[in-house]
Amino acid sequence: MKKIIAKPVGMFELFYDLVFVYAISRITAMIHHPVNGSIPLITFLQFLLVVIVVMQI
Repeated sequence: MKKIIAKPVGMFELFYDLVFVYAISRITAMIHHPVNGSIPLITFLQFLLVVIVVMQI
């Protein structure tokens, strides 16, 4: 069995993790409040486009 070696995490990596968490929370806020019980198509398409762009980064 391989021995697991701990790698220290730098502040730079933690900063980017924080940025992605904030971005994902803002993206999900786009579709959090449905209008008349459903999400408008244009809002859903914007959501998909933003999710694809952020996940590719």
